[in-house]
Amino acid sequence: MAQETANKLIENVCNHLVRNMNITKVEEHFKAAIEMQRKSAQSQVDFWDMLMMNMLYFTENEKVWEKEFLKMLEKKEWLKTTVLEEELLMHQMRIRQQVAEQMDAAKELFHKQYVTENMTEEDIVYDYAYSSAGHSMRVDLLTVLVSTPEQSKVLFNADPLETIRIINGYIAYHTDGIINKVKL
Repeated sequence: MAQETANKLIENVCNHLVRNMNITKVEEHFKAAIEMQRKSAQSQVDFWDMLMMNMLYFTENEKVWEKEFLKMLEKKEWLKTTVLEEELLMHQMRIRQQVAEQMDAAKELFHKQYVTENMTEEDIVYDYAYSSAGHSMRVDLLTVLVSTPEQSKVLFNADPLETIRIINGYIAYHTDGIINKVKL
């Protein structure tokens, strides 16, 4: 029962996050971000590498997000919004540094992946947009939960790992919906 209540809250918050989303504005945002990367790239491969490095950044952020979220669920205590923002910013700066340090090794792997998986620019652009949308939704979801602690405390009665699994499912579902509506 506690898990069902938690799942319903997660569903409602995720639906709230996407309910009034203006897909045209989302599409324009992605196109602008992608075009900015394209213009600063020296070549097509450089452009692809930039997008892939961003995806690596989003993936690393997702790991931190899960860890921080799990800590709050296990302690049964939400961080204050300002503290959470500071924590996430600190992690993001650390991740940026780590990604920068891994850049040469990562690019080597990317270049192999481009060939072995027969990747196209369209594949990479859509994967980038998917990663970016998922990242934004995770941050937005967590911000809503910590800024509404009284309503969100129902999550403390549920299994923390199951709660994160359910959240990841909803984020994947809604991200798929968003990305399938945009044309990049």
